[in-house]
Amino acid sequence: MKLKICFQLTFSILIIFSSISKSQSVSPNHARIIATVIYINPVLMPGDSTDPCSKVPCKTRLRIEKVLGIGPAFGNPKAAGDSIYATFMFTTHETTKDLFPVMKEFYPGVKVGDKIQTEIESRVGMGGSGSVSYFVYGYKVLKK
Repeated sequence: MKLKICFQLTFSILIIFSSISKSQSVSPNHARIIATVIYINPVLMPGDSTDPCSKVPCKTRLRIEKVLGIGPAFGNPKAAGDSIYATFMFTTHETTKDLFPVMKEFYPGVKVGDKIQTEIESRVGMGGSGSVSYFVYGYKVLKK
């Protein structure tokens, strides 16, 4: 009896994950989320003056509102209510020709309180540290 229940439970879980992965195809090392911007670090990145993050902020803290999908090998999966520190690779400001002369995509910029949909990338730290860094390449600001 216990074996039958265990088998049914395992089979049900496999069906659920199979349907999620088909309907929410997400790239490896990425998670599709809805998140709220809860903090933007005003400190600019030192060093290379051509780096857009040396001109406008890129570091944020996001509160995950909903996880829409998780790709294979995503490091340290998160759940609704968790918060993460993330780097916006195209800055938290509006993308402009001044910051990105050859970029064709346009992002409107984010501010504290904005709700966004994005695919965050996770990168596991080097040397077995176990640390995970998160990166936002593109996003869509959702209407309130």
